[in-house]
Amino acid sequence: MLNIKQSLNFMDGFTRQETIALTKTTSSRLAYLDRTGVIEPEKYGNSKKPTVIYSWEQVLEIKAINDLRQKVSLQTVRKIVEYFDKNGFDTSFRDKHLVVVNDEVVWIMPDWSDMPRVMKVADKRNKNLGQYVLVVLPQISDVIKEIWKTAQKSKVINFESFKQRAKVKLDEVA
Repeated sequence: MLNIKQSLNFMDGFTRQETIALTKTTSSRLAYLDRTGVIEPEKYGNSKKPTVIYSWEQVLEIKAINDLRQKVSLQTVRKIVEYFDKNGFDTSFRDKHLVVVNDEVVWIMPDWSDMPRVMKVADKRNKNLGQYVLVVLPQISDVIKEIWKTAQKSKVINFESFKQRAKVKLDEVA
């Protein structure tokens, strides 16, 4: 029978410490995201002090939320998740282009047939949500490149192991 440390070698995910290093977030922020149901990692072993594993997609999600947190409160992040959920959209952030303008958050929707659709999804007053606006923002590839750069410089991350576990290789990012 495998113990927890041995079984980690066979998992595709990242430990709590690796996730903190890759996303430049804090342990308390990860606990908050788990407690509020925004990001729920896999938990193994002792229920009082489990081994916590985050998937590659969750690492991207945490990084996207952390970057968004530089502009808006966690309460606003929760409002965005609620808006997406209530309106039948996927609640993840990692693959969405969100832009913060003053106290408003807008989403550039993935319909590029004629012109991108940009929808307002949050603001402090919750006014005019669902309205379309026009804004421009950077690509998800920049987020992926930053995570790779952070992993390479980190003293916590085993970079050779990271290269095997990352779902998107650096040379695949345009």
